[in-house]
Amino acid sequence: MIEPPLSPYKARSGVIVGGGRLATSGRAAQLPGAGIEGAGMLEADGNPKACASHRVVWPFSRGEDCYAAWKAALSQLVDCSIPADADVASFEFHGSSWQLPETFVQVNGGSAMSMSRPQHVIDDRPISKMSLYLLTGGSVVTDYDGCKRIHVPGDVVAVDYSLPYESYTSGYEGIALTFDKASTLSELQGDVHGMMLAANSSAGNILGGQMRSLVAHIDGLNVLEAQSAVNGILQFAAATLPTAAPRTLRGDHSVLHRAYRLARTRMSDPDFGPADLALELGMSRSKLFRSFEEHGGVQRWLLGKRLTASLQAIVRSAGNQKISAIAHQHGFRSEAHFSRAFRKRYEMSPSSALAFTKRSQGASKYLGWAQKNTWNDRSTVEAWLASAQASELEGAG
Repeated sequence: MIEPPLSPYKARSGVIVGGGRLATSGRAAQLPGAGIEGAGMLEADGNPKACASHRVVWPFSRGEDCYAAWKAALSQLVDCSIPADADVASFEFHGSSWQLPETFVQVNGGSAMSMSRPQHVIDDRPISKMSLYLLTGGSVVTDYDGCKRIHVPGDVVAVDYSLPYESYTSGYEGIALTFDKASTLSELQGDVHGMMLAANSSAGNILGGQMRSLVAHIDGLNVLEAQSAVNGILQFAAATLPTAAPRTLRGDHSVLHRAYRLARTRMSDPDFGPADLALELGMSRSKLFRSFEEHGGVQRWLLGKRLTASLQAIVRSAGNQKISAIAHQHGFRSEAHFSRAFRKRYEMSPSSALAFTKRSQGASKYLGWAQKNTWNDRSTVEAWLASAQASELEGAG
């Protein structure tokens, strides 16, 4: 699962409190990477070259304590959840981590889960980090600010935590190298969010092999040697990721995609409308309106984006968010306004959609549906809703 770093955070009784110890159900243990900056790195003579890299192991086995610790740590940076039909007692997360001078290295895996970093989370919980992520087992369905992918073992992808993303998995194993965006190589500071080296590509095989070799031998390296190995990996990534296959799904230079990215950043602002969009795109209103004629006009297009995003939030939340909060996050002035617009588009109320998602085990069923269906121009979550409704009607018949 493509996760943000856990290193700056700790939890006590399931609540983040800062520092480096975690206590749940009376037990205290280190979170992976929590509070270990400098720990185990120096010998008595103060020479960092003489000391091996310091491994920290996730201390919780399968079950409720593991879930509470995982959610408490990750909730500081992402919205995270497990499928509505999942048994918390069966939740699993495991892994090890190493804090290097400039990089946080993680090897981890787990059971079914989802996480997202939408624009309102980015605004509330900013972080200037990036990750290079290698999936080593399972599969992950992702959406990197409009770039939709299904990852298989061997894929390597770049993730920029200053941009939106969401991911779903029924189970995974992976390796992540997390580093500061501002101080990394200039080639990695550009538009590489969601750029991928596929498992079947030569560059992907080399980069994945380097990452696997690093974690296989990191315990025998001192921290400077380990950091040097990471630097070599990042240099190769910087040379290959920007030349990866064109992201035809994103269409970065089209008016529509530029408008979509702007709308994502202003989604929670109820006053954001055609005039603001024209101003930020540097276009006249007449030209903007012509560009959106085939979509029913700018206002209708914006409303559609708000409603699609709100439906995604309902499916992802598995009942953990109130309808009023979802309405506010997506730029609706009131819950009543949101409900009217939602019912007109989907022929059901937001509360009915939430109940339907729970009844049909939406979070896990949506993941399975997305993995089996090809990405298309229609929103995946809307296509899933139509498919799930049709299946329920057939079952009732």
